[in-house]
Amino acid sequence: MASNADSALVEHTSLGRLPILEAMRNPALHGMGYQPPFSQLELGINLQHQSQAFVPEKGNGYTLPHLKVSTFHPLNGRSTVWGEASYMTGKVHDIKWNSTSDYHLLQPYILADTLGGDTRRERYSVSGGYATSANRWLLGAEMLVRAEQEYRSRDPRMRGIVTDLTLRQGCGYELKRYRLGAAVEGNIYKQTNSVAFYHEEGVIPEYQMTGLGTEYSRFSGDKRSLYYDGGGVAAMLHASPINHNGPYADITLDEHRYHRKLAEYNSMPLTDLYNEHIGATAGWKKEKNARLAVFGHIDYTKRTGNEHIGGTSDARYFPVIACLTMYKSHLLDIYAGALYGRGNWHINITAGYREVCEEYVYPHRQMDASHVYGMLQGQCFIRPADQWLLTVDAYASHYANTGDKLQMPLANMDAAFTRLIQHKHQFAAANYTDFGAKLRADYALKQTRYGLFAAVGGGMTHCSVREHQTALHCSIGITF
Repeated sequence: MASNADSALVEHTSLGRLPILEAMRNPALHGMGYQPPFSQLELGINLQHQSQAFVPEKGNGYTLPHLKVSTFHPLNGRSTVWGEASYMTGKVHDIKWNSTSDYHLLQPYILADTLGGDTRRERYSVSGGYATSANRWLLGAEMLVRAEQEYRSRDPRMRGIVTDLTLRQGCGYELKRYRLGAAVEGNIYKQTNSVAFYHEEGVIPEYQMTGLGTEYSRFSGDKRSLYYDGGGVAAMLHASPINHNGPYADITLDEHRYHRKLAEYNSMPLTDLYNEHIGATAGWKKEKNARLAVFGHIDYTKRTGNEHIGGTSDARYFPVIACLTMYKSHLLDIYAGALYGRGNWHINITAGYREVCEEYVYPHRQMDASHVYGMLQGQCFIRPADQWLLTVDAYASHYANTGDKLQMPLANMDAAFTRLIQHKHQFAAANYTDFGAKLRADYALKQTRYGLFAAVGGGMTHCSVREHQTALHCSIGITF
């Protein structure tokens, strides 16, 4: 016989929740997304190793233990609270050409050197939300906070300290057989970033990177203290049938900007990065004897970078005399999929097209890559005994190159920058095959609401340039 904790686990981790995941960014709908209370304390570790770094700025692997507690708790028939707190620490291995934290947010405008090395990473994060309903109205709010530091204890001694705050407010309205939702989000981001050398005879230049192997030469070299500030806003709309049968759709629009400033010269602005994103999903779902959903999704991200031109220095102050748009990129991801489930198992299949294009205006540089891909996911819940529940997840995917382009002024490029760009293009244009599985075992303690669990999972990625990646996740914990 299934315990309440087991029933909640199935609801909270089921692959069948895939059609409503995007709507969960709206805190008003998040509170209505699933009803069983569920809390979990987890101690785990994530390991990854690449035979050669796919993206040098991200390193070739990591060892990251973590501790996390999360809860979702309906207070009564119409109100819900949820929250999560986590701590992660560990090491990222062999980062090259990057001395800035949050590369995925701030690239290409980072501080970089040719030496690199392992970094230590430490992250604290906390989030919490509340949702309630009144008649046909749904209301909710959520806050997410992240504090992180990344550093290296040997030359070049990089250090990045990040604070990241996000606030969300949402509402919903039940109109006949449909639930409509709208939400807004605001984000504030800051990072202080520096590199120090303790052995003066070993000092190497730090480059102010500006994209596709270019650097702001005037302020590269010994200018090693920066800070970033920025943030953004987002808006989300969603519509889905209350009885889970019929068409559904959601759309997300967001814009974020990040300003890089040179701390040594009265906060002189160096670059501005503008990220604009739109994501939209439309589909149809049915839940009666079985769970069925078909859907299509489009995701488009545009990145635009401006460089500030400094005038003549006056008492360590550089006036900005011009601003030029020099870097442009876009990412397009389109896919269609179908989900089917019956009882305690689900299967999801997805096929799509992905395109990444980067351009630097002058001297002109361009790097493009596009792929078609397919992905298969499966999940099964197995109950070998009354107190035991096994969750088995598996996936496989393949990305096949459909075209790529590299245009660079190689004759005028430094050899180190040339090697970097050729490496990045080689891996961006490669074919990838990815597969993996995860097994989780839950044991419900008799006559209590507590349970124990252990999970282990792993995966492997094969790359057509004869390199590979392995990943492993292990965790133990308590559910209640």
